[in-house]
Amino acid sequence: MNILVAGNGFIGRNLVEALREEHTVKTLDRDKATFEQDITENFSIEDEFDVVFHTVGLAPGMHSAKKYRKVHVEGTRNLLKAVETEKFVYISALGADKVDHSYFRTKKEAEDLVKNLSKNYTVFRPSTVFGRGNKLLEMIGKASRTRFFPDFSTEMQPIHIEDFTELLTRSVEDFDGETLEVAGPEEMSLGELAKRIYASRGRKCYRVPFVESFASLGLRISPLPGLFSSENLELLNQRNTVDFNDAEEILGELKQIK
Repeated sequence: MNILVAGNGFIGRNLVEALREEHTVKTLDRDKATFEQDITENFSIEDEFDVVFHTVGLAPGMHSAKKYRKVHVEGTRNLLKAVETEKFVYISALGADKVDHSYFRTKKEAEDLVKNLSKNYTVFRPSTVFGRGNKLLEMIGKASRTRFFPDFSTEMQPIHIEDFTELLTRSVEDFDGETLEVAGPEEMSLGELAKRIYASRGRKCYRVPFVESFASLGLRISPLPGLFSSENLELLNQRNTVDFNDAEEILGELKQIK
């Protein structure tokens, strides 16, 4: 099949590598792609595709509400209008329909656009995707030099990039009109995840108790953008986990995070 993958980040790169084993794949991103294009701008592509994968997205809690809207909503609308395809596969986020935060709200708006404007679609809502190249995990890995990490109560259920890529490649022909919530085999706190990442680098992780009351005060009075915003208080106690794991139902045994 003729496939377009928008986004050459962590997920996009792994997906392209897997798809090229059986399909003709072109890429779209701001640079180093078949089509060098910023999706937040209006554009059009004459090529037609059997499937378009939309992997472009911003990390949660790292950007302003305005930036999330520009990339997640306006960017998705532009991509849908610019490319003719039989099927559109969108990478959303677990909690897109529940969490009151601009990251998740704009992901849900993008989902609605995909469902309303595409001929056929599959929407994936993954928990944290684990693997080499994930920016959040790389940041935690760099912090391992300190041997300390704040023991956040945030819960997640990381899915390995190999499992997630397998699900994505299957969506070329399967999961029509479905929204799938996918996660790994184990729930853990962000602190526990950090402990495992530190251990993979041969370092101990001393988890420091996280005093939420002080953090709340700091976030509420801080004039700084990004992580230091009052909106991000909503993220501190989120459970990024699933009640029913579509990944386990489809793939069976999932890779453990070691």
